[in-house]
Amino acid sequence: MKEAASKCSFNILHVCDYHAPYAGYDAVLDYPGQVVNVNPVLKGRTLTAQEITAMFKRPLMGGLDRHGLLEKGSAADLEAEIRRVLSAAPRNFMLGADCTVAGNTDWTRLRQAIAVAHGAGTRWNV
Repeated sequence: MKEAASKCSFNILHVCDYHAPYAGYDAVLDYPGQVVNVNPVLKGRTLTAQEITAMFKRPLMGGLDRHGLLEKGSAADLEAEIRRVLSAAPRNFMLGADCTVAGNTDWTRLRQAIAVAHGAGTRWNV
């Protein structure tokens, strides 16, 4: 990981929970990466975006459950979820999925999510 960090000017630390949720992230807090992408759901607890940002001391990329409204549900429900996530997000935040988006996810849904996020993100513009 140090080799990758030395060769790349920007890295995202992705901690995959494909098989099961983690008990915590203590073992990876010092791994390199300018941005962190983790699932907020741990065994017995769900972290807020602010808690993750404070824990890793860097911006978070995430907020959307890859198996939730990003994958299925109405366009209106997806838009409402994006607005909810962004309204509660810390300042240094990148909207994205909590893990790899399924390959069969409709691209139209992803484009819709991006458009909503760009429109809702104007509160950050200076």
